[in-house]
Amino acid sequence: MQLTPLHVKENTSIQYMSHELLFLAQSGQPYRGTLYVNFTSIGETFDLPDFKKYLTSLRDKKFTAEDIAFEIHETINKSIQTKDLGVIVDLTARGGLQQRLRYGAEFVPVKKENIFQVR
Repeated sequence: MQLTPLHVKENTSIQYMSHELLFLAQSGQPYRGTLYVNFTSIGETFDLPDFKKYLTSLRDKKFTAEDIAFEIHETINKSIQTKDLGVIVDLTARGGLQQRLRYGAEFVPVKKENIFQVR
């Protein structure tokens, strides 16, 4: 899915968060998690309703847990131009194991409840 680019001021540091990440494991069992996306704008961000539709579209797609951060990173990277794009996915524990998956630039996620945040 292509995300619709929106123009914003260049060099704006942007971080998005969603507790609504849901996708299917190869077995068909659901994975649930929290998504963090961080980047510096090169004059673009993406339309949030499009991003929500994209996240919702993942609910019926199968991925290995280790590939989901890469998939989201690549979708954003193909849709808009950014600097220092990083994606973190914290998956709900399954079988007693908690997973944090990271792809791209490293960052410390800002944890707030139910908010997409521009800082």
